[in-house]
Amino acid sequence: MRPDVDLEYTLAEDAYSELATLPRSLPGVLQERSIFLNFDDAHDGTFRVSAYGTALPYDGNAQFSGVLKRSRDDIATSVAHLQESWLKNVVQHEHAPRQYTYDDLPDQTLGMDGSRAVLATVVKELAMAGEALYRLLFRGRDEGLVRLEKALSHALRSGPQTITVTSAELFVPWGLLYVHPDPGARLLQDHTTAQWSGFLGYTHLIEHCLGFVEDYTPFINHGSDRPKASLHFDMRLEKPEQEAEQCPLRPVRGIVETHADVSEYPTKPQTAQTLTEPDCDRHVVVFGAHGTGLRPGRRQTEQAKVVLSDDQPIYADDIEYWASDRATRLPDPLCFMMVCEGGRAGMYLQEGLARPLFDLGVGCLIGPQIEVNIPFGSRFTCRFFEEFFKGERAATVVRQLAQEFIVQHATPLGLVFTLIRGIDNCLVTESS
Repeated sequence: MRPDVDLEYTLAEDAYSELATLPRSLPGVLQERSIFLNFDDAHDGTFRVSAYGTALPYDGNAQFSGVLKRSRDDIATSVAHLQESWLKNVVQHEHAPRQYTYDDLPDQTLGMDGSRAVLATVVKELAMAGEALYRLLFRGRDEGLVRLEKALSHALRSGPQTITVTSAELFVPWGLLYVHPDPGARLLQDHTTAQWSGFLGYTHLIEHCLGFVEDYTPFINHGSDRPKASLHFDMRLEKPEQEAEQCPLRPVRGIVETHADVSEYPTKPQTAQTLTEPDCDRHVVVFGAHGTGLRPGRRQTEQAKVVLSDDQPIYADDIEYWASDRATRLPDPLCFMMVCEGGRAGMYLQEGLARPLFDLGVGCLIGPQIEVNIPFGSRFTCRFFEEFFKGERAATVVRQLAQEFIVQHATPLGLVFTLIRGIDNCLVTESS
């Protein structure tokens, strides 16, 4: 294995440029994981952390395990700080009064040189927030955790890894965590620069699993027929025909319709009915609407929600109720949330929509951790489905797009899309 300090991570000579054309993986074959990370609730205010895999070789002494002695409030606060850093430095970044740099693709508004210059000014703040959360999770006073982190950081610096994180209680935006490629670098020093390759979602395939699920399969088999997709759109986002180029829904619908048989359910009652039908056989489920994760309100805390055309919020509790109405889980469809904060999951059900959708029977969920401007959200969704319907695995596409949008368009927003499962999830045919 090459030593850490010899590695080269730069954008000037991008090592991932060949991924502009995605390599096609073998259908029906599980990806080999190089790192497994487990966070188990010890029921005493701590988490038991364990790690294993080919990138963390057993040294004949003891397996890697330790105790995370951080309170849930400490972890939640650090996650919130990370999400706020991305909002402040990216989503709310202005290059002129009320002109938001990352509304869509900055290279088209500022030119490539100008957009790269802006990108270079935001990466360090994002990296510091990601590094702070990584250290909170893995650098404690527990000796076992110290040993685990040393092996983990070495593996992360040694090249792309395939990582499954499993926990039913601890949720963080793994792709936004940061480990500097140079082990001797210190971000708090003025002369130290951050590198995009240090973000876990840029370099590695990483998914979060909630634990064992009976009869689960990541392979979405649509037989010899076209895949079936359901679209759950807020039609109030639809633009008149003369404003077609500004419509966020029309291009997504067009991509999905090209590859799948589509049904649309633009209201809460229609969505509830179709997702609780005993014979619901959708292979892809797409939400395109406004929504939020858990937020403090003026009078009381507001649950995570998504709002469709009828302006009736669909809350986490609603989806959990739908799950209880089904005799069996949904047949593991991929669910894409083109919804602000639609990829969030938390220690409590109401914090995000990911956990209840997973309970409903979604096999893979993809969505952003933060607010994402509508034009970019639409563009990212289109690019995802252009590749996913070719048979590629979800996590591979998300990582490739995160790299693509940074290198080619100077926007980091692809990194905020997180995955509940996804490393193996793909469409397969009956003959695969």
